[in-house]
Amino acid sequence: MYDYLGKLISIEKFFQEYEETVKNTWFGKGKLEKATDLHRFYCFTPKYCYYWQPLYDIISICDMFGIEDLDRNKKILQRDIEFLHNPNIINNLASFNSNFNGIKEVFIWSKEALKTTLSLLEGDEVIRLNEALNCYVNECNYSTIVMCVSAIEFRLLSLMMSKCPEPKLEKLTLGDLIREYLDNKEKYANVIPKKYQPLLDYCNTYRVLSVHPKKEEITRSNATSIIYMTFSFLLDEKLKSNVEEKKS
Repeated sequence: MYDYLGKLISIEKFFQEYEETVKNTWFGKGKLEKATDLHRFYCFTPKYCYYWQPLYDIISICDMFGIEDLDRNKKILQRDIEFLHNPNIINNLASFNSNFNGIKEVFIWSKEALKTTLSLLEGDEVIRLNEALNCYVNECNYSTIVMCVSAIEFRLLSLMMSKCPEPKLEKLTLGDLIREYLDNKEKYANVIPKKYQPLLDYCNTYRVLSVHPKKEEITRSNATSIIYMTFSFLLDEKLKSNVEEKKS
């Protein structure tokens, strides 16, 4: 399983390794500035794709994190990452640098915002979301929803326990947790903002459809909606502060 969230936090190191590998392997000292016919298609080799593929995946989901620079530049990033996989475009070092540096600059601008945003996640949430992202980029729609809902369940339980630490809550299913919260919102100090309450029901419905053998198809659109809403929910600073109040 690829650690997308971990890679985003250390994105500078990733870019450095990617750049050095390309230059030292195909355009380094003692090699030509322009690719010869012998290695013109280097961008299709496993060694190159080891870096290109995860960067392609990261760019495809970069607008999940609510980072302004990534949102605004996503189309440009998608264009440049496609260019980095086109042997007719990056057959010389200057062309590779031009497209590579454009991507690198956007992520470097965003690195502090990314670190701050991703620091809102708990360790168990990171594990679940990383698995959800792996499922999503591989178009495993059912599994994507299951892992997203698992992360939401973890946060919901934490929020409810922060206001009313009852052991019985840990034994409840997501559906039961949601009902317990909606029936007793004052007891839990209305810890879930009203805008997220429909999300809880929506996620529970699709969790049931994803894990039980019903004749309901889970589409790419369903998985996309769930994973984007999941990140919106878990990366909300107000929800994190509610948990931290209890810890302090």
